Amino acid sequence: MGSVFGGFLSRDNSVTLIGRREHIKAINERGLTITGIWGEYIFTRLAAFTSVEQIPEHASFDLIMITTKSYDTASAVREVLPFVKEGTAVMSMQNGIGNEEIIASVVGRQNTMGGMAIFGARLLEPGCAEVTVYASECLVGDLEGGATPRAKEIASVFNHAGIPTKASDDIIREKWMKAFYNIALNPLSAILRVPYGKLGEMPETRKLMRAMLREAFEVANALRIRLKFTWEEYYTHLLENLLPPTASHISSMLQDIEKGKRTEIDYMNGAIASLGKKLGIATPVNETITEIVKALEQRGTKEI
Repeated sequence: MGSVFGGFLSRDNSVTLIGRREHIKAINERGLTITGIWGEYIFTRLAAFTSVEQIPEHASFDLIMITTKSYDTASAVREVLPFVKEGTAVMSMQNGIGNEEIIASVVGRQNTMGGMAIFGARLLEPGCAEVTVYASECLVGDLEGGATPRAKEIASVFNHAGIPTKASDDIIREKWMKAFYNIALNPLSAILRVPYGKLGEMPETRKLMRAMLREAFEVANALRIRLKFTWEEYYTHLLENLLPPTASHISSMLQDIEKGKRTEIDYMNGAIASLGKKLGIATPVNETITEIVKALEQRGTKEI
């Protein structure tokens, strides 16, 4: 995801990427290749490093995007802290619940923004990322103040770069709305090893999705998140409007399981279970799903 944003933004902006060694090595040797439904491109006008420590000390940034897995948010934001100056925005463009709060605890709420991407991407090989699916515009927003001038300016820059984006008047609500999507689909896709579309076809998975969403909405309502739907309305919206455009998508959680990597379950269904305990709300289905995914993580194998 970070490579897609970095590549397109490098068309008209100064961009620095931080990534894993093999990926960065390939970018520096051959450029960053983006393929998929948005076309095929090779971007060469960007800086790419394997560590924040390699960035020149005099460098300055208007926007720092955190696109790591949620479990790496705290360490990532601490690493970029020396480059956060007055007016610098640090944006969580990540899945999961709570990333903005982690960032704000380090750089302050005034420097923290939320972002939401509703397109899918995967790394085909070092130096090459593919845009796989697209459902709607990206959203960006400050934590307070509605659709702020800063959010509108960033949205304009993203749009000009070729990434459809809108400024949000309540980005935390929108991040919760995306979290509901991930809570319903990601773990079941990983457990059953199927693309999203299959989950809407089976009565058993539809029943589980309903139960997980009901629990998640109860938690969100207790936290006074200003939601757009009831859980029943969202469930219908998910099946009728959100699922069809992404039916062929292979979830990032399934990709992580297949690679023997840690997943973001603690920031999705696990977050609902954790918050439910704090709020005195029972979340048995989300708790069970979380434990199953954690068991798959422990196996660390492609064979289920």
